[in-house]
Amino acid sequence: MKVADCYQQGLLKKTSPSKKYAERSLAMSRRYIQNARDNLGLQNKNLVVFCAYTAMFHAARALLFRDGVKERSHVCIVSYLRETYPRLRRLANQLDMYRRNRHNTLYALDFLISDVEAQQAIDDAEHFYRHIETILNES
Repeated sequence: MKVADCYQQGLLKKTSPSKKYAERSLAMSRRYIQNARDNLGLQNKNLVVFCAYTAMFHAARALLFRDGVKERSHVCIVSYLRETYPRLRRLANQLDMYRRNRHNTLYALDFLISDVEAQQAIDDAEHFYRHIETILNES
C-alpha cells in the first residue's frame, strides 16, 4: 500500500510532532526486547517472535511520532518507512516479514519457531532498535 493511500483512507494522519511520545515508544520497544529475551529463556518461542515484532513496531512508531504522524495500520507503518526513509528499506522489509510472522504466531494452528529463529528475532529487533535510536538522536 502506498503512503498516499494510507492518508486517503485515514490509516495515517498528520498530527503534531512529539519528541516525548517518540521517546516513550522507543522505551516501550526496549521493554519488548527484554520480554522477548525472557520468553526465550522460558522456551516460549512464538511469544519471542511476537515480542520481537512488537519491539520493532514501537521503534518504527517512534519515528512516526517524531515526524508528527499518527498510525492506524501496521501495514502503513511499513509503507511509511519505505517511502519516507529509503535508507531503511531493508529494515522496513524485515519489519513486514515479522509482521506476517506475528500474524502466524497468533492465528496459525501449526506455526512453530525454532530456537535459532527465536534468537534471530531478538537479534533483528535489537538491530532495528539501535538503527532507529541512531536516527532519532541525529535530529
